[in-house]
Amino acid sequence: MPITSVTTSVASPEFQASKLFEEKGVAPRTLTVPPSEAQPGQSPAGAPGFEDLVKGFISDVNHLQIRGGRAIDALAAGEVADVHQVTVAVAEAGMALDLLLQVRNRVTEAFQEIMRLQV
Repeated sequence: MPITSVTTSVASPEFQASKLFEEKGVAPRTLTVPPSEAQPGQSPAGAPGFEDLVKGFISDVNHLQIRGGRAIDALAAGEVADVHQVTVAVAEAGMALDLLLQVRNRVTEAFQEIMRLQV
């Protein structure tokens, strides 16, 4: 059965990316491949590929990291009175980076497994 939809949201008790996306006004990226047009190594015309999804996710993580850094700077400058907002921004950035690292590790493991296959 071919995969027809891939999303970047994660549903777990510790981290729910879809809720984070909704709160921040960021739409989760979705890759939809119609079964009739699914060709190995190709993406249908107009549909984002895996590379586009990864670039978008890296961009989102970078945005969260920058936002967390700015929140820390604002706290140090005395511009922010609520430490909770800064803590949440830094925690979101940390979780997003952890998720990115786990995705990288899984992709690397999958690549290494494919390279070990005997043809």
